[in-house]
Amino acid sequence: MRLKPLFLLVLAAGGLRASLALAQLPPPSAQLDQLISSGQYQQAYDIATTNLTVWEGDIQFDFLYGIAALESGYPNEAIFAFERVVQTADNATLRQRARLELARAHLLTNNLNASENLFNQVMQTNPPQNVRDNIEAFLSLIESRRDSLRTTFTWSIAPTIGHDDNINSATSNGLIDTPLIGEIELNPDGLKTADSFADLTLGLAYKIPLTRDQSIDASINLNRHDNQSTNQFDMDYILGDVSYSYGGQTNRFRHSLQAQKVYLDKTAFQSTLRINNSWQHAGGNGWYQNLSASLSTTRFDDTTTSPRNHLKDTNQILVSGTLTKLTQSFTNSFTVFYAMDDAIESAGKHNGRSYYGIAHSTQWRINNRHTPYLRISLQETEHDTEHPVFFRDKRSDSTLSGTLGWQWQYSRRLSINSEMLFTEADSNIPLFEHTRFRYQAGFRFQL
Repeated sequence: MRLKPLFLLVLAAGGLRASLALAQLPPPSAQLDQLISSGQYQQAYDIATTNLTVWEGDIQFDFLYGIAALESGYPNEAIFAFERVVQTADNATLRQRARLELARAHLLTNNLNASENLFNQVMQTNPPQNVRDNIEAFLSLIESRRDSLRTTFTWSIAPTIGHDDNINSATSNGLIDTPLIGEIELNPDGLKTADSFADLTLGLAYKIPLTRDQSIDASINLNRHDNQSTNQFDMDYILGDVSYSYGGQTNRFRHSLQAQKVYLDKTAFQSTLRINNSWQHAGGNGWYQNLSASLSTTRFDDTTTSPRNHLKDTNQILVSGTLTKLTQSFTNSFTVFYAMDDAIESAGKHNGRSYYGIAHSTQWRINNRHTPYLRISLQETEHDTEHPVFFRDKRSDSTLSGTLGWQWQYSRRLSINSEMLFTEADSNIPLFEHTRFRYQAGFRFQL
């Protein structure tokens, strides 16, 4: 028993000598910096935690330890490290960087107020533009997270102007060869028509979170498309949507009911009622998968000039699958789809059809403000029965479409967009062959 105090004293002395020996070694900051630069965050975190009792309080070590902890999934530990740097660093640049990383760590722990305050503090120092862009993106994310937890009402307005070289998606062939009566001359009013246009979309959205993972959303969109030279193809529509969403970060489900009414030259033209269902799965390394299915009914209104429009009435089944890959600079999506339109009226069976296709889209985030994008799709369509009157043949179409655009996120509320769209439709019935090129520019403001 008398030896026990002596043993403890020797043990303590040994520990003191070991601590003093470690303290005489240089901090592992250079090694941590090298590992972090090469993206080996977990290894840097393991080395930092091993040296924590000795080097905690060293400004450079704390900063690198905070980075390694944050990127390895330990934001609470990163918070304590960055707070020490913010409070003790003499270097203003390092203190500013630590404040930004501290704001990011608070965001990861869902402390939105602390994160927002720190980001705004940095913004008030007039940092470089790339830093301002990143802060704007984080502030938008904070606002989105707040919106996801509270009942919100938003509205948007999106005016657009442009030119369309085929507003009626019509053929440019004045003479069409038919198997029954030979060549027929088409009415010039029904041929390919070019015009400039102005387009305006108003959006209203209401979101009611039920829990953190469930919400009910309602939206209404109103659109006016006005051609400059002719009113014949002016179009208005109103689209309403009510949906229920639920699920966690890995799997999300959405079920919605949509109703749409379309007016052509201010005359009722078409009504659609649709039920949508979708599932999105978030995989690892930026991969996402989405499956969707919808059922819809489309009914056409008879008019004095088109008293047999109801022959176009159909019911539709549509299924699609999308694979998306997100990286730091690019988002690529690949979609396959299939649909079947079943004609309601026996005299309109030729309007029934099935179609399938593929589509690819890519977005390039040059920075947080500028995003060029490209979309390409190919669709094959087969109609159910022979086309009546002159052609006596089952219609078969191939449609290739491409869109090239650029989005400029001028501010959190305002985005500016310009794009060009090209469509080429080939058909075994020449009447339905056409090309179409449209370019437009506009903006969208949301509040």
